[in-house]
Amino acid sequence: MSWPTQRPKKPFQPTATASAAPQSARKLPRPVFIGGFLLGVVTCYGIYSYKATGLGEDVDPSTFDVSCRYNATASTFDRDVDFTERWTGIVRLRQELVEQARGHVLEAAVGTGRNSAFYDFDRVKSLTLLDQSQEMMEVAKARWQETNPNEPCRFFIQSALDPLPASLDSEDRGYDTIIATMSLCSTPMPQLFLRDLATGLAPLIPTASTNCTDADPILRPRILLLEHGRSHYSWLNKLLDVTAPSHALEHGCWWNRDIGQIARESGLKVLDIRRKHFGTTWRLELELPDEAQGSGRQHWLADTREKIVQSKADFEQKQSELGKQMKEQDEVRRRDADLEKWRRDQREKMKKGGN
Repeated sequence: MSWPTQRPKKPFQPTATASAAPQSARKLPRPVFIGGFLLGVVTCYGIYSYKATGLGEDVDPSTFDVSCRYNATASTFDRDVDFTERWTGIVRLRQELVEQARGHVLEAAVGTGRNSAFYDFDRVKSLTLLDQSQEMMEVAKARWQETNPNEPCRFFIQSALDPLPASLDSEDRGYDTIIATMSLCSTPMPQLFLRDLATGLAPLIPTASTNCTDADPILRPRILLLEHGRSHYSWLNKLLDVTAPSHALEHGCWWNRDIGQIARESGLKVLDIRRKHFGTTWRLELELPDEAQGSGRQHWLADTREKIVQSKADFEQKQSELGKQMKEQDEVRRRDADLEKWRRDQREKMKKGGN
């Protein structure tokens, strides 16, 4: 399925009422209308993505895990984003992405299950939903019962950086489609996140008329992503960079990441990248690299798992060091606050003594 294209506009047909309008009536100049529309899109998308908090200072995204923020926002998440996702067309993009799922399907970082209503069970043989937040998963389960009460689905509460649940494929080959939407912004290791998802993909099995290079992309095991990140425009990227730390601390999302660079650095094969909303909305299709097909598959899987285990250990060490630094900073701030309070008390005593 191709990326959505803009429908051609119907030519304006003046009516008798319009032709009889007073001469003083003026149509809004086109540049003003377009500019206002674009400003509205930016403003609405900004509200969707960011609320000023004043929390962030210099925070290194490689040493700070903000994904736990979703535990606190699970109950209000849908209410906070629903209007702007619909107004900016994100819901439609979700639907068009998920409708491509086929075979045995895994959705990682499912959140509150905002894609649940879009799966086509004439094409989907089994569905597995995964998220590390228990609070978000509880909302996702409730939504599933409401939208797909008669369709089976498996739910797993775990990180996508842990070994993935086995698919229900009778030959234990893996998943035909893996989906993740708005997920790369919240994981502390996005490249490894993608690489670990790829370990769950089924290998491409060549037939007499198909080899690993000319198979129809729609029939190949794929990772389908809908993400948000850096823009085409430097002025907007500067805004994203300035606000990213406080936004991440408040909402659990680093919204200034270069999604294309992350995909390339993951080592996976990038089949397609398309962008909307000034380039901040990314739609990607990925698949296993050539070295992960055929006889090299087991070596690639073992190498990937080893890298993930080592990277997680390094990250946990950084988290521990960061925790100590933050504790020390909190202690310094507490002592400074106590000292300032003592000074105020002394000044008050001196004023009273002078009187």
